[in-house]
Amino acid sequence: MAYANTLKVFEVLRPAFDEKQATKISEAIESALETNNSALLDKVATKADLQSEVSNLRIEMREMKAELIKWMFIFWVGQFASITAVLFLFFKK
Repeated sequence: MAYANTLKVFEVLRPAFDEKQATKISEAIESALETNNSALLDKVATKADLQSEVSNLRIEMREMKAELIKWMFIFWVGQFASITAVLFLFFKK
């Protein structure tokens, strides 16, 4: 599927060139555009690609959430221990 209409390209080129040259130039332009389109389509992500990336992202987020909860619990225990120690020293005197 070309972006340019080759018939319009041919009509624009016909006054400047003879019919055979205008045809060859318009065919070359169409071929170049189709090659460019196929190269671009190879780089486009498909629905399956996006779904696999989303599933990988969800797995990573789940692992990060578990890691975050683990570290929060460690810091809470540390805070509780330090507050308990401060209160123990405060009421001991």
